[in-house]
Formats: sequence, C-alpha cells, structure tokens
Amino acid sequence: MDPALAFLLLVFGIPLAVWPYRVALFGEQADSIGSKRSWSEVEPTESKVKLTRIMGVVMTVVGAVLLLTV
Repeated sequence: MDPALAFLLLVFGIPLAVWPYRVALFGEQADSIGSKRSWSEVEPTESKVKLTRIMGVVMTVVGAVLLLTV
C-alpha cells in the first residue's frame, strides 16, 4: 500500500482517538450553522463521542499496520 495513505490515517486517526469530545463538538458546531440554535449551545451525544473514538482507534491501528508493512 501507499505510505501516504498510512500517514493520512495516522494524522486523522490520532486526534480522533485522543480528543473525541472536542472533534465531535466541532462537528456539532459546524452542523448548527444556519439553524436557530446557537453554536455555543450544542453538545455532542455520548454515542457520537464513542463512535468518534472508535473510528480514531481503527484509523490509527490500520495506519500503523500499513506503515509497518510497507
């Protein structure tokens, strides 16, 4: 595989795994643009934070495996 793909998976996977609440909150704030709800009032659900962390761990593991096998 391409080492660039492995690097991208690591670059995006590590922050998702380490700071899932902040990443999920940023996504919710971006989604609130144009709605009646203020961006400062939104909160990510617990399931979105867990899913963000899981996706980050998966991306990090896959990126590390790809990088080590290249």
